[in-house]
Amino acid sequence: MYLHSLKLWNWRKFSECNDSGPGIEIEFQEGLNILVGENDSGKTAIIDAIKIVLGTNSHDLNWVTEQDFYEGSNSLKIECIFHKLSEKEEAYFYEWLTIKSHSTELRVTMEAEVYEDINGQKKIKKSLKAGPENLEIGMEDTVRQLLSVTYLKPLRDASAELSPGKRSRIAQVVKSLKDFADDSPEKELIVDSFSNAFDELKRILNGPVLSKIGVTIDEFFEDNNKKGPEIRNREMSFSEILRKLELNLGELGTGLGSSNLLFMAVELLLLSETEIGPKIALIEEIEAHIHPQAQLRVIKHFEKNANDTGMQYIFTSHSPVLAASVELESIIVIYNQKAFPMKKGLTRLQDDDYEFLQRFLDATKANLFFARGVIFVEGDAENLLLPAIAEVIDRPLYKYGVSIVNVGALAFKRYSSIFLRLDENSKMNFPVSIITDLDLKPENYYEEFSYFKIESKTNEKIAELYGVEETDNDLELDIFIQPKDLISKSKTIYGKKIKREKNKDDAKTKYREICMEIKPLIESSESYFEEYKVDRESKIKQKYFDSIEQTKVFISEPWTLEHSIASSGLNEEFEDVLLECHFADQANRQEQKEEWKALDNQDFRATQVYTFLIDKQVSKAIVAQKFAKLLIDHKETLKDKLIADRTLQHIVDAIKHVTGGEDCAV
Repeated sequence: MYLHSLKLWNWRKFSECNDSGPGIEIEFQEGLNILVGENDSGKTAIIDAIKIVLGTNSHDLNWVTEQDFYEGSNSLKIECIFHKLSEKEEAYFYEWLTIKSHSTELRVTMEAEVYEDINGQKKIKKSLKAGPENLEIGMEDTVRQLLSVTYLKPLRDASAELSPGKRSRIAQVVKSLKDFADDSPEKELIVDSFSNAFDELKRILNGPVLSKIGVTIDEFFEDNNKKGPEIRNREMSFSEILRKLELNLGELGTGLGSSNLLFMAVELLLLSETEIGPKIALIEEIEAHIHPQAQLRVIKHFEKNANDTGMQYIFTSHSPVLAASVELESIIVIYNQKAFPMKKGLTRLQDDDYEFLQRFLDATKANLFFARGVIFVEGDAENLLLPAIAEVIDRPLYKYGVSIVNVGALAFKRYSSIFLRLDENSKMNFPVSIITDLDLKPENYYEEFSYFKIESKTNEKIAELYGVEETDNDLELDIFIQPKDLISKSKTIYGKKIKREKNKDDAKTKYREICMEIKPLIESSESYFEEYKVDRESKIKQKYFDSIEQTKVFISEPWTLEHSIASSGLNEEFEDVLLECHFADQANRQEQKEEWKALDNQDFRATQVYTFLIDKQVSKAIVAQKFAKLLIDHKETLKDKLIADRTLQHIVDAIKHVTGGEDCAV
């Protein structure tokens, strides 16, 4: 059996819905489950709810206190539902089962209420029941103990837990193992061995200790009342013997990380022997005291162990390393007081998206699961510039819990739908800004005409050049960026006859002639640049789920972010940084700067600046890094200029979207 779902009513930060439904419902899967989310999202509250209903193998004290009630509420309820009970489990829990048409389930509820006793003192009463809804009956403590979970608290002191003493955890685990049941040979052997060892100790101590003490004792007592010292072997119970044990890794000064790994192994030893009841391990902050490489080994062990043994693991984690190394389907994101499992069929991710993310979701990108908002970018330049721009406009991303994720140019669609849900009634509404480029070279980039359409009369003339009588309307549908694009498509549509009737060399000659004759036909064509831009922008937004839930796409127009900056009111500063990165000599910088200043048209100047960046192969990352520093160093004077600039408005809007909107401020 395994814990299938958990529902909470008025438990801590999770209230009750208006329709009396649970404030949060979490569906777990068999095997590995990792709860992730920002700090204070409620991960610990979920773990505590499970253990307060089911209890723990280490018999932790789990009291319901006034702080456990949602603010303003005097009652709370927790419900755990178990699925896939074995025949033995069904027989044992039969009295409390819910029988369905093709399956059974065990439903366990805990309710608590704050009341005033006869003296006017506030008290809390709780009840634990199980059974079908509205037919629940009390569950005996001996039965409930079969549902106990193994629990490892956060920031645990593993060394203390493994040390000898009255609260020795190793003693509790060992005495509970089947190998040491009452009257087992192994148990008797340990007690006998300890007794024999004590007898040998007495013999060794007799000469150097007891005999010398005896001399003094003789002087203390009368001759007719002689007494002698004796070491007696007080009978010790099996539990007392075990409390003397200390478990370590056989070396002095074992570190916190190694002790933590040993402690987890001890706890899971007892859990593996369970026959009746769930095998559930709850571990908070599983990465505690463990370095990243060890984290990978641990989580891979748990993944394999879950498949091999049927154990169910429910972990909390703040580690992007762990989030990146497990299967995406094992992750449950706790956000905005709701739980969002990342399983297939619940998100808008396709099957091949899961496979892609499994390969490429590294620790840097996995930080998106721990953020309050995410900005997806497609390059290093954006990754470097965005934090600086955010700081200049007084929206520092770190203060808003926003992560920037650089996914590369081809991966936007893979990542952008992680937070989008298929169920319209269970929207995540997680704020995502996608910043991408229109990647459309402006008209002034080309020396010849561009962004044109072919009219029917021109289409007829082109067909005649190829010796074709009947025109193909498909040539009139596209907007062509350059003449070469038209020539390429016309050759595909009309060139079959030439290819069929002429040899290779003659065909090449004929194509060159046609090419020279096509260009004059389109020199007076009308520009369709704006129409092409609008269509391209629409397709990009649709592709990346713009305006679905809280995902928004922000596009640098018409070319790239660097081109937008070169077109903006920050162009002078950008040009200076670019020239500084390329020229060591000040005279060369000044000469190039004067050449750009001589250009009358600002748009053309921006195109020339960005073309210089590309042609001279100046590192975009280095330019971005230096420009980011310039922004930070002069943020007081550049703030208003940047916010008011229409060319960079998409960047400002993208930052505002994930930091609370237009009116939100730190």
